[in-house]
Amino acid sequence: MKNSISLAKKTQKSNYQETPSTTPNSTLSQEHSFPTGIFPKNIQNLIINAEETVGYNPEYLSAGILSTCATAIGSSVKLFNGSFDNPPILWLNIIGRSGDGKTHPLKFAKQPIAEMDKKSFTKFHSDMQKYSNSEEKNEEKPRYIKTILSDFTPEKLSETLQHNKKGVLIFRDELLGWIKSFDKYKKGGDQQMYLEFFNGDAISVDRVSKGPIRVENPNVNILGGMQPDVLKMMAANNRENDGFLARFLFVYPQILKPNIFTGKQIDTNHSQDYDKLIQDLFTTDNKTLKTSESQIEIYKNWQKEKVKECHNDDLETLIQSKLEAYVWRLTLILEMIDQTTKDNFSDQLSDKSLNNAIILVEYFRENALRVYNKLSSTNPLDNLTENKLELFKELPLEFKKGEQSELFKKHRVTGGSLARFLNKKDLFMRVDSVGNYKKKFK
Repeated sequence: MKNSISLAKKTQKSNYQETPSTTPNSTLSQEHSFPTGIFPKNIQNLIINAEETVGYNPEYLSAGILSTCATAIGSSVKLFNGSFDNPPILWLNIIGRSGDGKTHPLKFAKQPIAEMDKKSFTKFHSDMQKYSNSEEKNEEKPRYIKTILSDFTPEKLSETLQHNKKGVLIFRDELLGWIKSFDKYKKGGDQQMYLEFFNGDAISVDRVSKGPIRVENPNVNILGGMQPDVLKMMAANNRENDGFLARFLFVYPQILKPNIFTGKQIDTNHSQDYDKLIQDLFTTDNKTLKTSESQIEIYKNWQKEKVKECHNDDLETLIQSKLEAYVWRLTLILEMIDQTTKDNFSDQLSDKSLNNAIILVEYFRENALRVYNKLSSTNPLDNLTENKLELFKELPLEFKKGEQSELFKKHRVTGGSLARFLNKKDLFMRVDSVGNYKKKFK
């Protein structure tokens, strides 16, 4: 596969696209960042307030919100694009180093559904007490119906889907732990099972002692984090070639600010509005959104242009094939967020949601290319954070540590961080014992 890809080419505006119906807020519309303008204004304000008060990275929080909304909609809504139904299934992988602040924004985003699971367990506990005390044992035994799964067996996942028709969210702080659990309980099949889940295909599970399970239209969303250094482990066991890796949407911020403590909290009004949105999406009536002929033309123009661009590159073609499915899924999710926020429901899709979904998949395309380039790269500079990369570029070919103090301070690389940086043998050669160094390349 060719990986020498110009990311600049991927962010050019295409002639298929009408003027975006929403414009990302100026504080969040930096080049290459998550296009938060695809959300209604109240969600944009939440993202801004969360960054200003508790330091949540806007890209991480936006991804968490998107995943939680997809989970809340679940199997209740589908989008028919003229050829087939599309479910709101998203697999999101949030990339960042340990300590980059991935956990808290994701936890905040999924909290409304976590609270629903908590209430469901309280009800289950109460119902079990009544069931245990009842003399009528013909009653059906109560079940704990939950949505968020973190530690589970494939059989337990299937059982949960059997009783939770709306679907589930697999959430792991570190997704690699989930991937390493594949085939832990029974050899073979876990990876293939998830490939089928991605398409929402019916699954059948044969159980020796409890009888078989069949789940029609399973809705399995996935959300979690991963450190850049372990991406190659995610791609192992043929996952890069069988399409497993390509099914993930990656959020891989190019610039991460240090999280400075403020002593503030997210504004209660923003939190309450968000909670209400998720609850309302969760109780959405079953329906199928329909596309118009003009919307199908918008999609066809985008797809035709992108297929031509990608045609001569195996990697780009693989990414494009998955993004084609994601355009419709993201359109569905954005449309339901918009309708629910306005409390104005219709079976007809809006052009705005489709255009915003196209904007969003171009962001995900760029992030996917960054991930694949990292997987194939042998350049040690690719593993540096933005500030250390700029420092390396500005350092002269030969330098004395003591004479570059101002440059080190300028790029916020001091103390132990500086010592570890200069000790990277693939970047620097220590010339002598008095602090003279030489870069191994310019």
